[in-house]
Amino acid sequence: MNKVKVIAHRGNFLPEGLIPEVMDRYVVPENTIEAFNKAIENGWAIETDIRATKDGNFVVIHDGDIKRFSGNYGLIEQMDLNQIKQVTCKSNPQFKIPTLDELCRLSKNTSIAFQIKRGADLKSGIKVGQAVAQKILQYNLKNCILFDATLEEAQLLHQEFPWLNLSVSVGEKNYSPTVYTPNQVLSATFTSVFSSIWADEWKIPASIYNKDLFAQLKSMYPRGRIDVISPELHYNEAHPLSRDPEGIKKLWKEIIAWNIVAGICTDYPTTLESIL
Repeated sequence: MNKVKVIAHRGNFLPEGLIPEVMDRYVVPENTIEAFNKAIENGWAIETDIRATKDGNFVVIHDGDIKRFSGNYGLIEQMDLNQIKQVTCKSNPQFKIPTLDELCRLSKNTSIAFQIKRGADLKSGIKVGQAVAQKILQYNLKNCILFDATLEEAQLLHQEFPWLNLSVSVGEKNYSPTVYTPNQVLSATFTSVFSSIWADEWKIPASIYNKDLFAQLKSMYPRGRIDVISPELHYNEAHPLSRDPEGIKKLWKEIIAWNIVAGICTDYPTTLESIL
């Protein structure tokens, strides 16, 4: 049986747990160099978020503004890199917002799942995808994926970077323009562009996380991988398991037993590691 990889959501932030419950108690904040280093030291993969700045640089932050991180106001897409580099974490000024380049430099060939984040610029998704692809080439990063591209963005990125491992987000419904249903992703339109699956069950248990569907997906994407979003990441959508740690562990064990999945993205990486 292949060992499932721990994918530390936004790095190994501390304390681990549901972000709304721990973010005001961060000892190591999410999406920081320190959080990424901790994940790398543990041998884990990383999930992270990339945004474009006003002056065409790229930084690592989930939110479109700096309010939650710094306590101050500022939109990432309206700030240049110099301004962003002056921003510090409200709980501890030693922590800053990293650049895409800084993350790639420390990765040591760690597997990274890069999520595309967009601003008001309709081309921002493509710009982020291009920047990530270029850094993967520059640093010779292997086993990385880019996810949350729309089909149209993926078609353009695939044309420019045919080797790029594009992972399509699969949910039970089209909850956003980047989330597609199983029927959609099992079609030739998608398999001709995407190479991997980012399985993303939002609200309905077993609608995505079931063995038969995963077997179908694997047969249609044989050269790629299937990664799973753990239910606690959908606390805002009230997934029934999102606040049920024992239920989450039970689901993990079931998924692992299928021997299909490559990685599980979680806010509880230490707990997941303990059962692998």
